Parts: sequence; structure tokens; C-alpha cells
Amino acid sequence: MAQKFVGIDLGTHHIKVAVVSAGFRGVQLVDTFAEPVGALPPPPQGEDAEDAPDPFDHQLRTLFSALRTRGLLGQTTSICLPSGDVSYRLLSFPFADERRIAQAVGFEAEGQFPRPIEDLVYGHFVVPSAEGGGRALVAAAPRDRVNKMHAVFGRTSSEIKGVTTSAVALAAIGKVTLPQASAKMAEEGRKPCVLYVDLGHKHTQFVAMGPKGPLAIRSTRRGGRQLTAAIARAFNMTTADAEAAKHTDAFLPHRGIAGLSEAQMNSGAIVAKAFEPILRELEHTRLWLRSTYHLEVSQLVLLGGGSRLSGVREYVTEHTGLTVTAFSPKAVGLRIEPTQAADLGEFASAIGAAYGAARRPLLQLRDAGVGLQEGGWVQEKMAGLVAIGVAVMAFGALDTIARVKAADAQLAAYEAELETATEAAFGSPVSANEVRTILDGAEGADLTSLVPERGALETLALIVSAATPTDIADKPAPVPAAAPMVGPDGQPVPALPGGVGALDPGVVPAVGPDGQPLVGPDGLPLPAEPKPIGPIPGDAGILLVDDLVLSMVDIRELKVDIKAGANTSSAQDRLATKLAELGCISNVSKGKVKGEARKTFQMEMDNKCYFKKAEPEDEEDEESPDAGGDLEPDPREEEEEE
Repeated sequence: MAQKFVGIDLGTHHIKVAVVSAGFRGVQLVDTFAEPVGALPPPPQGEDAEDAPDPFDHQLRTLFSALRTRGLLGQTTSICLPSGDVSYRLLSFPFADERRIAQAVGFEAEGQFPRPIEDLVYGHFVVPSAEGGGRALVAAAPRDRVNKMHAVFGRTSSEIKGVTTSAVALAAIGKVTLPQASAKMAEEGRKPCVLYVDLGHKHTQFVAMGPKGPLAIRSTRRGGRQLTAAIARAFNMTTADAEAAKHTDAFLPHRGIAGLSEAQMNSGAIVAKAFEPILRELEHTRLWLRSTYHLEVSQLVLLGGGSRLSGVREYVTEHTGLTVTAFSPKAVGLRIEPTQAADLGEFASAIGAAYGAARRPLLQLRDAGVGLQEGGWVQEKMAGLVAIGVAVMAFGALDTIARVKAADAQLAAYEAELETATEAAFGSPVSANEVRTILDGAEGADLTSLVPERGALETLALIVSAATPTDIADKPAPVPAAAPMVGPDGQPVPALPGGVGALDPGVVPAVGPDGQPLVGPDGLPLPAEPKPIGPIPGDAGILLVDDLVLSMVDIRELKVDIKAGANTSSAQDRLATKLAELGCISNVSKGKVKGEARKTFQMEMDNKCYFKKAEPEDEEDEESPDAGGDLEPDPREEEEEE
């Protein structure tokens, strides 16, 4: 008889639930639904803000209300913890045996997380390693969260079969097809992978997928709430109205959209600006995978609530050059009706959790004590280990004393080197204690506001991208063979050393009406007149025939100067159009075109790409009491900007 299993993804904005029915024939997806969490209720009157309800308790109350309404209380359940409560580490071992890794992972995880291992629940699974040895991807979360869930579910006679993470759950039912590694990738020792990008409300998770499952996981505190906050600020709306407008009217502009009004273009630019940090985190993740684990991202899969934003796939494709596809759940025995498979990216983690409850979860978070007890061989051989340990400790004590003295001497040498270096730099030495005092004073400060959102190197990359030919994929015309010299009698004359008697390679000879090459008075073939380059549309961008060369790019905080040369004077106009499309480049001033055959010109423009003021992220501080219905920029904000 088939049994129902419930998978739950505890999101911060929506709680996603998937119900499956498991039997001998496999696992059948029965239902999916999302329940909005809603705003956190204010604390009772007369109580301080510190006594406000825990957001996690509010999520659990919303969850139980949804399960009770749909008659799912009492079913076997698997839960994905909120993304903000989970940390990931990728541990390396000198051995690849999975049993030995399971025995050692608890000891190796000690000290890897901000909190003591005794206060955490954790789990792991083994991932392939190309460098020999083995790797284990470890996920950990606060133990009090899991204990609270077990206590609450226990009062309703519901069984929690497993606690996992949303990133691992969606990866458990994901299956990717990887392309063949290119010759360059093989030469550099890199392997292709597919990157799952889970766009949530408060967090975005990146999961690198290989042919046998997940390889690495990274989570960032950027998500849909930053887009909601940007819309609320720009259009003077409340957070609730901005959230609704994001789902109905917001979009990311891309080349496939035409006929937009000025107001629509401004709206798209606001959303694109708020989405830029997520795009940067995506590029940082690609660099992290390439440099640390020798993985090259060949394809992107967007999922989560943010994947429903209009134009997001086309926008990400244009800015990354990668193929972007939708999520398609695939697992052994998992059956989904065609009517259900329209768009399951938002429920991927919930489906993965339900499938894990029906079969076997890829990763399950357990108490740290249970994890350490997996090394049962330690207890079995404890007597022998104690005898050996007594002998080892006698020698280890002497070795420890020597190491401590060496460490003290090395620390003293470092402190002396610090004082020498600071005296040379500042005129007076700075001691190590002063440095510690300064660092302790900066602890807890928001240092991200001091970091530029975009540096000069990224600005240069934007300019180079605008100057890159749009027909770069076209094959160049073949170079014609050199034309031989023809004598007065019409017979070819052998070419002399040094190329005399023939045109330079790449020069097309002039041909008469009879089809024969034309020869000048000196007996040398005449070159054909160059064909003029026809008119090029203003929105075509730079082309190969322009032969545009940037000879100088001077990037400052507020200005950018460019010196360039091209075959056509119209290349400057089309380059100015592409630069203006960047959004952070404005007031492009075109210079006078000089030169005859080769055109040179100088351009000057305003630069807002280098430094940008950090914006607040708290939704509570960004709410406005006034509601706005139309997506029109606030005129008061425009006056302040002017």
C-alpha cells in the first residue's frame, strides 16, 4: 500500500511543501503548494523589542497551520532548514574510503564552524576528488533549532524522519548532462560542471553539480528582498506593495525586449541595479570553483522563487555568456505527471526532501554526539589505544614543549618585523597590541559599506565588452594569394627575392575588362581600388570591419577618457551608443575625428561605475508609510539626485 511523505522547505518568505506517494512502483509526486510566512507580529504592548517573537517560531506556526488545513499532520515528514541557519564546509582527507571518512569527519569538523561542534547538528556526504584522497561536503546548523522542531512535531504525533538542507535536497533530485571538456580545460586540469542557482528571498545558493551529484555549495545573503527594497525606495511604496509589484510588473531588461517607454526603461534599470550584486556573486562563485576545485561552469540552472522574475534567464545569459535552463527534477523511481512539470524550480528543495523521506536522504543533520559515535572502532580498540597513548604521551610532551618554545620565538620575530615595517611606513613603530586594539574596535562594524561595488578593473571590462565586435563569430575572409607580375608579352615574370614582382599578401590586384591583371609602367601589378564600407546601423555596435583599437583608457572616480582608432568615423558614434547602454556611463562626449585612411578620436564621459554608495538592506528601515500604485519614479528623489 502506498504511503504519503511530506517534504518541507522552510523559506523565509514562503514555506514550500511537496507531498509524494511511495510504493513498490516508485515515488509519485502528489501535490505542491506554497504558504506565505507573512510579517512577524509585533511584540505585545509594554514589552521590549528584545522580547519580540522568534522568526523561526513564526515560521513553525505558519507551517502547522498549513499542514492542519490540508490534513497532512501525522504524515512522515522531512524538513529543510532555512538557508540562513546552515553553514557548509568542504573537507579533504588523505584517503578515499567512505567508511574511514565517516569515522573521521566528526573530528575534522571540530573548529571548522563559528560555533562549537557540541552546539551543532551536522551531516556529510562524500564527493569526488580529482587530486587523490577524498572529500566530504559537511553541512551544520544550530542544534537548538532541530531540537525545537522535534519537540513541536512530537506534540502533534508527527514523525520527523529527517532534517536536511535546501541546497542538498534540490541536488538530490537533480541530474545533469555535462559537455565534453575542451582541449584547453583538459590541459589546465579543469572539469565541466553545471551550477544550480537557487534565487531565494533572503539568500541565494550556488550548487556545483557533477555527473554523480553535488560537488560544492556556496550560500550568500543576497536575494529577492534587495529587489523589493529597491522598488520600494524608487517608487515610494510600502514593502508589501513593492513585493506585489515585483511579481507582477518588475522585469530585467535584455536585448530581446523592444518598444519600451522611457518609464519602463527606468523601471528595468532599477531592478537591474538591484540584481547586480547577485550577478557579481555568481561570477565570484565561478572563479572560486575554477581556482579552488578546478571546476569550469558550463551551464546554469535557475530555480527558486527568483527564477520567475521576468527576463531573468535572458539577462543572466547576456551577462555570463552561459546557457541558462530551467530546473527539471530527475531521480530513480521519481514520477511526475506532465501537467505538474510545468515549473517546479520553486519547489525543488521540498520535492527533494519528500523523496529523501520516501527513499534515503543524501544528507541528514544529526546531533554532534551521534556523529562522533560513528567511529565505533575507537571504542572497540580503546584498551590498546590507551596503552599506546601512554607511551606516545611521554615523547609527545617533550615535542610539545619544543614546539611551544619555537612558536613563541616565531611570534616574537613577527612582532619585531611588524614594528620595523610600521616605523618605515608611518615614521613610528606600531606594536602588535595596538593592532589588536584597533581590530577589536572595528569588530562588528559594517565594513561592506567601505568596499566599492565595482572596481577599475571591472569598469575596464565593461568598456572592453562594449568595444568588442558584435560579429566576432563570423569567419574572416580568406587572404588571396599574391598576384604574379606579368611582362609586356603577357607572360608571367618570376618574382625576385624580397617580394619584387608580386603584391603584398592580402592586397587584391586590379583586373581589366578581359579578366587579366593590370600592370603599371614599371611592370608591377596594380592594386585594386579599396571598396568603401557601406553604411552601418547606429545600433549595430562595433564590427570587425571597424578595426577599432583602444590606445588609452583612463579610469578615474568620476570620469573616463578614451583614445581610440578605427577604419570608420561612424565607429565612434556606435561605441558611444554601446557605452551609454551600460547604465553607469553617462554624458558621453565625442571628440573630433582626425586622420584620412585611419581615423583617430578621443572620448570623454561621466563614470558612476567605479564607486557606489552602499545601500541599507533592512526591509524594516526601507518601508514607507505611503503606498504607490504606478511604477513611476518619485519626483522628489529625482530632484535630490539632481
